[in-house]
Parts: sequence; C-alpha cells; structure tokens
Amino acid sequence: MTHIISLQPDDDLAVLRYRLRQARNGRVIIVLPWETRLFSNPLDGERVRREAERLGAEVAVVSEDPDRRAYVRWTGLPAFASVEEAEAAQRWPRPERPPLEPPPRAWWEEEIPLRPPPVRPLPPWARNVRLGARLAVFFATLLVLLAFAYAVVPRATITLVPTVETVRATVTVSAGLETQAVDAAGGQIPARRVGDYFVGSLEVETTGTAAYESGRATGTVLFTNMLGQEILVPARTVVRTSAGAFPVRFATTQDVTVPPFGQAPAPIEALEEGPAGNVGAGLINQVEGVAALALRVINPEPTRGGGLQEVRAVSQEDMDRAREQLTARQLEEAYQGLQEYLEPNEVLFRQSLEIQAREVSYNRFLYERADTLQVYMKLLVTGMAVDRDNAEAVAYAALVRRLPPGHVLVDAAFEIREPTAGPEGGVIAFSVSAVGTAAAEVDPQAVRQIVRGKTIAQAAELLASQWPLAQPPQIQVWPRWLPNLPLLPLRITVQVTP
Repeated sequence: MTHIISLQPDDDLAVLRYRLRQARNGRVIIVLPWETRLFSNPLDGERVRREAERLGAEVAVVSEDPDRRAYVRWTGLPAFASVEEAEAAQRWPRPERPPLEPPPRAWWEEEIPLRPPPVRPLPPWARNVRLGARLAVFFATLLVLLAFAYAVVPRATITLVPTVETVRATVTVSAGLETQAVDAAGGQIPARRVGDYFVGSLEVETTGTAAYESGRATGTVLFTNMLGQEILVPARTVVRTSAGAFPVRFATTQDVTVPPFGQAPAPIEALEEGPAGNVGAGLINQVEGVAALALRVINPEPTRGGGLQEVRAVSQEDMDRAREQLTARQLEEAYQGLQEYLEPNEVLFRQSLEIQAREVSYNRFLYERADTLQVYMKLLVTGMAVDRDNAEAVAYAALVRRLPPGHVLVDAAFEIREPTAGPEGGVIAFSVSAVGTAAAEVDPQAVRQIVRGKTIAQAAELLASQWPLAQPPQIQVWPRWLPNLPLLPLRITVQVTP
C-alpha cells in the first residue's frame, strides 16, 4: 500500500516523523513544496531514513526542485520529480551515499627526517658548465628585458589639427500624427497632439449707436365736474387718449379739487418716455378708474417734451471684435499652458494650435444700450508637439550628405523655425536650418601604423603629406631622449582636435 504525505512549507522534521508513524509500514511518498526547509542538511535525510527503517516503511521523496532531489539522493533516499513517476517505479532504487574521505593526518603523526639526505659533490668541469649556463641565461634574460622595455616603456602623443569647412543646410520637415517612425531621407517625423480647455473673459467699449426714448411729455388737462359736489382728484390719476391702436397714458402730478358743476386744470406727465407722449390738443379725453363716472377731461393744448436721444449701444461689430480679441488672448494663454504637457525635448508650434470647441456668451444683447460689452469664452485648444531631436536628425542627415569628400561632421548647430501655415490633414510642415563644421577625416589607427618606429622629423613629414592639416603636427615622446617613436602602435596616442 502506498501512502502519500504532502507537507506544507512551515512543516518541520517533527511533523514529518509524526506523519510517518501514522503511515507505518508500506511505501511512503513524501511530497516536498518549493519553500520547505526540510532536507537542507544531511541530518534530515539520515533521521528520516532511520525512522523509516524502524517502522518498516519504504520512503521516497518527491520534489520539483532538481537541486533538492540531488541533495536527497546524496543523503541515501530515492527522489523523484512527480508522484506519478514515484508510483510507476516498481522498485525504488536506493542510491549509495559516497564514502567520506578520511580526515587528514595531524602534523604530529608525520615522521620528520632528522638527517638531511646526502649530497654528492659535482666535479669541477660540471660546476663550470653550470656557472656558464647560468651566466648565459642571465644575459639572455637581460637582453630580452631590455628589448621588451625598449618596445613597451616608450610612449608618444601625437596631436593633429585637421582643416575644417563650414557646411550649411535648410530642410523642410513634415510632422504627422499618423507617422510612426523618423524618415530622415524623406523629411518625415512623428508628432503627437496635446490639448486642454481654457476659459476667459474680456470687456470692450461699445462703438454702436441707437435711438432711445428720452424725456417724458408734459402738459395740462381740464377736468369738468358732472356732479353737484366738489370732487378731489388725487395725484397719479391716469388719463389717456382714445384714438389709435395703443392709447397714450398720462398721470396727474398733484392733487386737484374740482368744484360742483365746475372745471379745474391739472398738470400731467406721460407714463412712458419718448415722442409717443407728444399728443395734439383735445386728444386726451378719458379718465381711468371710478372718477370717470363723475369727471370729464380734455387737454386744451398739445403735450410736449418727449423725444429721442442717440446713445451708445451694442453692435455686431462690437461682438465680433470682442470675440476676436479674446480668442487671440486665449490662444496665447493656451500656447503657454500647453507647455506643461510637453516632454523635456519637445517643441510646440503656435501655428499648430487649433480650436476644437468654442462656447461664447455676452452680458449684453445686440443693440442694447450700454457703454461696455463683456464676452465670456471657453475654448478647447489642441496643438501638435514635435520631438526636437527627430527634427534635428533630418537636418543632420542633410548636412552629412553635403560633406566634402574625406571629411567628417564634428559639430553642428540647429534652428527650428515656426511654420508659416497651420496643419493640414494632421501634418504640419516647418523648416530646420543647420550649420555644421566638417573636418578632414583622420584615422588614428592609420596614423599609428605609418609613424611607428620613425623619427620625430620623419613622422611629422609623413603626417603633413598624408592628411590636410591646419597646422604642423605636435609629437611628444617619452622618455624625451629617445629619437624615435615607439614600435608598438598601442603605445602611441593620437589626438585629433579640429
């Protein structure tokens, strides 16, 4: 019968021994997890093996860790990679533990010879041969050391200043939102869109004009009492005209007492401003309210004083001007505000700014009488960000193509110019100007090969004839008393300074 014991990472040897006593005899498979600390020393395997022999059980260990399986086999127990492999084995082989090496003998157990071995003296000719051989070896070694020192110890430093030329190039670069990689030959680089909302307001003075009613018409009406008792007509009694689609209404401005069957004048004022209050004589003929049952009214003379006045008002030009000024200001704010969304090496073009959404409102209506107009606006502004290194890479490639033969580019300065037009179809075009310094190409390895072992004068003449130099080469040799440059190229340092 086969028993399977699956241990947990925290189980120790005591738990394993307890589980073995429960299984007792038969075949026992111990499954070890990766994190267990069992079988980390030889004593664990020895104790498990002895416990299994005492119980009459046959024990095998299963572990996925190959190092632990090798260690278990070294302790003398069979080990398998899986439970299925252990169950499939008809007989579990018992690996033999390699014998331990005996400890080294102590120093006091070794025999110490008390007498040195006898030395047979050499004949005189043999001593002379040995002495000559030793001298030959000494001088040969000395010559080798001197030759090695002559080849290795000296060193030289050569400083070359090649001629330089100025190279200029101006290229047009197209940055597109759909472009994925830099195409230096085609002048195309990728770009990305950045954007945010910006809110602002602006107040402007109005320049439009409009005709508005100015002043209330005034006059006098004559009340006639139809009763035999006096009637008090209080101030603010309303009288009006009866002609026209819209009657013109007036109100008395003071109290008036009308005698029985008599008449009394009363001053009036139009209820609304404007020329509508200027009515002709005899047109005011009705009294409003209860007083109309006992009184009659008429204006003997026309009313005067109502008129039109030209005042400042909101015009369409004012609205357009306020919207345009606020849009320009918010675009500048957007250009500054979108800088925080850029990567350290990116540049944002003003011409790439686009208004994706706009909300506009005014505090005055069109043609409304006002001296100032305030506009409120919320814009969604986006722009195109371009990596400066990508743009300069296109200009750098153009500089390299314009290099003279035999020259290399040693320095370059770039200027990215603002595009003259906005983006079209997700692509914006701009120009990059580049100014580079091209120096004559000097191969340091070729310099070492041509001057090694030469005198300083020969080396200077060869270098001046092989490469275009702006000034004679500077050659320094150490030790200074050596007339020639080192033989080893590794001992020659070449410095090219345009």
